Amino acid sequence: MRVLNRYLVKEVGYALFAVVTVLMLIFISGELIGLYGRVAGGELQVKSVLTLLGLHSITNLVFVLPLSFYIAILLAFYRLYKDNEMVVLSACGIGQWNIVTALWRPTLVFALGVGALAFFIAPWAEGKGETLIKQAKERSDLEGVSAGRFNELSRGEGVVYTQEFNEHAGTMGNVFLQHEWRDKNSIITSASGKREINEEKGEKYFILYNGYRYDNELKTGRSAIVRFGEHGIRLADDVEHKEIKLRQRAMPTMELWKRFDIGDVAEIQWRFSAMLICIGLAILALPLSRSSVRQGRYSKLAMALLIYIIYTNMQSVSLAWLRKGEISPWLGLWWVHGLALVVAALLFIEWKPMRLRLRKLFAGAKR
Repeated sequence: MRVLNRYLVKEVGYALFAVVTVLMLIFISGELIGLYGRVAGGELQVKSVLTLLGLHSITNLVFVLPLSFYIAILLAFYRLYKDNEMVVLSACGIGQWNIVTALWRPTLVFALGVGALAFFIAPWAEGKGETLIKQAKERSDLEGVSAGRFNELSRGEGVVYTQEFNEHAGTMGNVFLQHEWRDKNSIITSASGKREINEEKGEKYFILYNGYRYDNELKTGRSAIVRFGEHGIRLADDVEHKEIKLRQRAMPTMELWKRFDIGDVAEIQWRFSAMLICIGLAILALPLSRSSVRQGRYSKLAMALLIYIIYTNMQSVSLAWLRKGEISPWLGLWWVHGLALVVAALLFIEWKPMRLRLRKLFAGAKR
């Protein structure tokens, strides 16, 4: 049995590695498109992309790993049935129940690993990512400037456009700036300019040279035109030192336990579900993977994926109900996993070897 256990774990492990690799590559490609879209919109700096990609990848593992483990079991056992290895094992006296017990310990260890990821590592990564994005938005006035594009200033103060921009020197050429400050709307054009930060006070400036400033007072309607040789525009103070409020999915688990309101209870149960769904999917995968030689290698894969979609959607719906207070926290998300176990039990009963075992048990009971 030890040899069999190692063999089954190896087969599932190889398939798991392949599925996780493919799914993560799909995720990374989609995430890169979204992050570079934010860079193009001036919300992020290029230097933050790889850091955010790594943090988001950690968070995404909570969703990728259970699905990957489910598909890995299906693919591994599809191959065992297709190559008649399951028939050989049965002829050697190794029944389906032995297969279930062989996978129980690896499944429990895998579920605990996903649980540690969902309870501790993923919230930390989510919190770091949210903090980095919010701080990047506050610094985007100066660091997010790029040539040939209108860059909106944070807090909605206005927009800046420059035809030429030197990233290293921070100098700009042919600058257009629309700036609203203290009931005065100003439009400024200049031949050149630079960005500057007062390190002592933490103040941000645009220093513009050789241009014109058109002022319009919003209350009185008076206007004026000023020609300047050098002109400094102070931007809004940074607010990155203020406490950043994180979403519940980014909060540490211990903090959720301390507050324990309805939203916190929902988030805690969601993190527990990341662990329970691994066990539920593993139990469902075993009877779903059974196929005959005449059937296609992936004949039941569509039904298995449909069951996974229904399972996860029911979790999401139940989570929304719990957050709105429409269902009791005692019911919460637990009924979804209980229903999955009932479906798995029905599938096991329909599994021919298990059905024969039950018939023998009932026959013995009647005698």
